[in-house]
Amino acid sequence: MKIHSVGGSRYGSRCAIQIGAKGINVPIEHLPVPFPEDFRRKNPVGLVPVLEVDGKFLPESQVICEFIEDLGDGPSLRPRDPFLLAEMRLLIRQYELYCDPALMLLYAPWRDQPGVPFAKALVEESRTQFRQGLSLLEQRLDGGKYAVGGTLSLADCALMPPLFQSTLLFPTLGLDLPFADMPLLDRYFQATATDPHVSLVLGQMEPPLREMFANLRCA
Repeated sequence: MKIHSVGGSRYGSRCAIQIGAKGINVPIEHLPVPFPEDFRRKNPVGLVPVLEVDGKFLPESQVICEFIEDLGDGPSLRPRDPFLLAEMRLLIRQYELYCDPALMLLYAPWRDQPGVPFAKALVEESRTQFRQGLSLLEQRLDGGKYAVGGTLSLADCALMPPLFQSTLLFPTLGLDLPFADMPLLDRYFQATATDPHVSLVLGQMEPPLREMFANLRCA
């Protein structure tokens, strides 16, 4: 069993935090970019991560995380309490529905026209939509170190990589941190970043992200 991903991927990093916290041996293989020609055999959508298990391929990071939890190896990253479990899933769902599409606004022009400066209006629209989504998360956090139940969960695995990515992306484009004025979310990010499993993965994300963002400009 292994995971195919790329360095700096916020989706692959979600799985990496989980694997580290569970103490299980699931290698993460970083693919070259552009991906090898046969990669779409593993995932027709052409996105990472993809979990390879006995010659079968499972895409989508949250599905991969749930599969790994269902295997039952290592400590669980899902709360036992049904309401806290629902809270965990709600935070993940709200991020995926209302925050991630805002970051994806920047990926199409980035991919299709590498090196061309982003239009300022597009960058501001992305940040505005991202903040609107983050405000929903702000309303659900209780001010503790972790998102749910006082311990590391799949919610933290899902939230921390993109929050970290945003702290590098938007300042590079000349904009303030998107959650600097959201005290619960900012406190959550600063506290959870000290978790050893989270800290390790964020540290691994930083060099490829800084390289990726080095030439980004806002027109």
